This record gives sequence, structure tokens and C-alpha cells, in this order.
Amino acid sequence: MELTREVTAEREYVMAEGLVLTREEAAKQLAGADAQKTLYLVAEVGGRVVGQAGFFRGEYTKNAHTGQLWIVVAREHRGLGVGRAMMERGIAWARSIGIRKLKLRVFATNQRAQNLYRSMGFVEEARLRGDVIIDGRVVDDVLMALWMDGQRGPPPGSKSANK
Repeated sequence: MELTREVTAEREYVMAEGLVLTREEAAKQLAGADAQKTLYLVAEVGGRVVGQAGFFRGEYTKNAHTGQLWIVVAREHRGLGVGRAMMERGIAWARSIGIRKLKLRVFATNQRAQNLYRSMGFVEEARLRGDVIIDGRVVDDVLMALWMDGQRGPPPGSKSANK
């Protein structure tokens, strides 16, 4: 919980503002999580939580082949492999349950995170121009995705309604 407070207080990396669950709310959420639809990860160093991530399968039949994720890392542990380790574990979980496309959103100003995601195979799929205002600055919200089979789109031969 403390990590979430720290990162949201920075105001520049996550959309949420002050959205922090109590221990009881978090325990209830974790207890109700379906392992085929949700993975929560926590990274600890010296007994202190320094990273958290959530990976979620699409909740409907039409998007059950996709997943979304969020991740936060304590300022003093960024660039040390904490985020990469959680991403690797989450991607492995997504593959293990048959997710074919994993998505995330990141502010255009968060270059360090975008570099990590790109190094893991994520590509930019959309950019919501001026979708966020952070301390008076207009910032794009970037949608990135990783196709698990290495493709940058639906599998060859699949029917697409976008033609």
C-alpha cells in the first residue's frame, strides 16, 4: 500500500490519484482473484515492497485472448531490474494461460518505462493525443502491446472485421 501512495504522489507515472486500498480491501481482492484471469506480483527488498504489478485476462469471450497489465516500481529501485523481472514473470503467466496479446498504457513522458516495454517486444499501437494533463502539461497516453506469437496483428489467415 505504501508503494502505491509513493508512486501516485509523484503524479507523473500513473493515472490514479490517491487510489489506495486498505490492507483489508487488498486482501479481499487477492482472495477473490481467479488464477486463470488474474496475476498479482509483489517485489520485496529487505522486507520492503519495491514493486507491484497486475496482469488481467480480458473478461469477455470476445477479448479473452487479450490481457492488460499495470506495474509500479519504487523510485530508488527503477533501472535495477525489478520491473523487468515482474514483466518476465507476468508475460510467462499470460502465455501459460493462452493469452495471445498483452496490452498496457504508458504516458508518453515515461521514456524509461517505454524503453523497457520495447526491449521486451511491446510496440506502440495507438497514441491518445493530449489525453492527460499532468501539472499543466498536456501529455499523450500511449497504448502498447505484445503479440505473444511475435506477430504485429491477428494470426495469418484469421478473419478481420476491419477490412
